[in-house]
Amino acid sequence: MNTTAEVILSQCCLIPDISHLRRKHNCDSTLSLLICLSFIPYSSIPSFAIPLLSPSSPLTALFSLPPYSQTSRFSTMTKTNKPLHIVVIGGSYGGVACVNKLLRNLPKESNVAITLIESRDAMYHCIASYRALVQKDFIKNLWIPYTNLFLESSPHKVVRGTVEKVFFDHVLLSASEPMSSASDITLADERAAEGSDPHRVDFDYLVIATGSTNPSPSKWRVNNSADGIKLMEKAQEDVRQSERIVVVGGGACGVELASEIKYAFPSKSITLIHSESALVDYPKFPQSFKDEALRYLEKEGVEVILNELAEIPGLSKENSIQRAERTIKLKGSGKTFQSDLQFFSIGLSVDTGLLSTLRPPPESKADGKNKSDKPFDFEKMLNPQTKAIKVKPTLQLEHDAFPHIFAIGDVSTADPVPTCMAAVAAGETCARNLVKLVHKEEKRIARRRSGDEEPENDEADGYLCRSWNKLEDYVPIRQQMVLAMNPMGGVCHLPVVGTWFGGIAAWLVKSGDLFSGRFWRSLNMSKPTS
Repeated sequence: MNTTAEVILSQCCLIPDISHLRRKHNCDSTLSLLICLSFIPYSSIPSFAIPLLSPSSPLTALFSLPPYSQTSRFSTMTKTNKPLHIVVIGGSYGGVACVNKLLRNLPKESNVAITLIESRDAMYHCIASYRALVQKDFIKNLWIPYTNLFLESSPHKVVRGTVEKVFFDHVLLSASEPMSSASDITLADERAAEGSDPHRVDFDYLVIATGSTNPSPSKWRVNNSADGIKLMEKAQEDVRQSERIVVVGGGACGVELASEIKYAFPSKSITLIHSESALVDYPKFPQSFKDEALRYLEKEGVEVILNELAEIPGLSKENSIQRAERTIKLKGSGKTFQSDLQFFSIGLSVDTGLLSTLRPPPESKADGKNKSDKPFDFEKMLNPQTKAIKVKPTLQLEHDAFPHIFAIGDVSTADPVPTCMAAVAAGETCARNLVKLVHKEEKRIARRRSGDEEPENDEADGYLCRSWNKLEDYVPIRQQMVLAMNPMGGVCHLPVVGTWFGGIAAWLVKSGDLFSGRFWRSLNMSKPTS
C-alpha cells in the first residue's frame, strides 16, 4: 500500500502510480519515492532539488538514478540505417504522455523516429474548460501549442492531419488547414516535397490515442485554436446574459459545469437534471462519493432533479449549448419551468472507423486458414456497445495479428471509467512496452546484419527469460476522481483516504489551476501569465 505522501505526490501528478514500481523493485516506500524521482519531468523539479540529482550527487550514485538533462531525452540516430518509426495518432493527454515517456526512456543510441499526428494546431486542455467558461482570463490556459514538443535537432516531428485509414504498416491521412504560426509543424500536404505520397505515413509501431468526443464546452469540434477561443468567448457571453440555466446530465462533466457557473454567478438560477438516481454514478465508486457530490451542489444552491428526463427542443449532443427561451418539461412528473440557456452534458463517444481498413498480412496465421470462408471483420476488435478498441493487458490490440499496434485512453477498453489521468497512465505504460519492443527489434536487426542465425522464437533467443524484457501489463488506476467544483475546492474520491478531506484534497490536487501548469510543461511550454 502506498504511503499518504506517495498518494499525494501521485495525485498532484508529480509522479505516476508507483505500485507497479514497488512490486517490480521490491523496495520499501522511501526507496520507491527516490526511484520515482526519475519519472518527474525536468521542468517540474524545484531548483533546490536539482543539485541532489546531479551526476556527482550521493543520491544519484547510491540509487543509480539517471542524471537529469533536457537534451538526454532525445534519441540520436545513425544516418546509415533506416530508423524504426513509431507513429502516435492523437496529441491529447494519452498521446503526449506516451511521446514524453518514449523520449525519456529510449536509449540515446536507439535508431528511432517518432511522429505525432494531430488534426489540431494545439492541445486542448479540456480539464480546465468549465473554469474558462466562467473566468474570462482562464481561456489562455486551454490551448497548448505543440511547437516545443520536440527539439529542432531531433529526428521526431509533429504532422498536422487527420488519419482516415489504418493499414497493417501505414496510415493514410488528410491534411488540416494551414496554420498562421508553428512553422515547424509539418502539414500532411508538405510531404509531397519529399517525393512521397503526401497522405501516407509508414510505421513500424503504431499508437492509437484519438480520444473521445464530448459535448461542448468540454470539447469543441474544431481543429484550430483560434476558432475554439472564439466559441468559448461566445459561450462565456451566453452565460453572462442568462438568468435561468439548465444543465442536462449529472456525470462528472455536468456536475462540474453546474457548480462552476453557480459559484461564479450565485444570483443565477441553475438547475441540473439527471436521469439516474445518483450523480456521478460510475461503476465501483462508493455511494458516499455520489452523495457528497449531491450535497455539495445543493449547498451551493444548485437545484438537482434526479430520476427525470427533460424534453428540450433543439438541444442535443451536436447542439450542446443553446441560448434560447424554452419551456422545460419533465417527462416523469410533467412539471414545467422556464429557461433561457441550456447545456447538454451527456454522452462520451469514440470514432474507431479508421480501423475499417485494417487487415492482417496475407501470411499471418492469426488471419485464419480459410480466408475466403471467414473474412476478417474489424468490428470484432471493438466493444459492441461503446465501439472502443479492445486491447490486451499490455495495451496491444486484442487480435494476435497486430502486436505492433497499441490503443490507449478513451478510445480503448483499458479503463472502465475513462479519465484524463487514466489516459496519461496508459500512455506511459504503452511507451515502456514500446521501448522493450524496440530493443528486441534492434537486437534482431543487429543479428541479421552480422549474419548470425535467427532463433526460432523468443524463448530460444532467451528474450523472455529476462524479466525486464517482458511487456508490462497495464494496471487501471484505482477508482479515483476529483471533481473541481470551483476554485476553492470540490469533491473527490482517492485511494486510501476515500472522500475524507474532499474539499481540501480537491483544492490541493486539482482546483487551483486545474493541472494547467503541468500540461503546459509536458509540452515544454511556459504557462501564460497575462
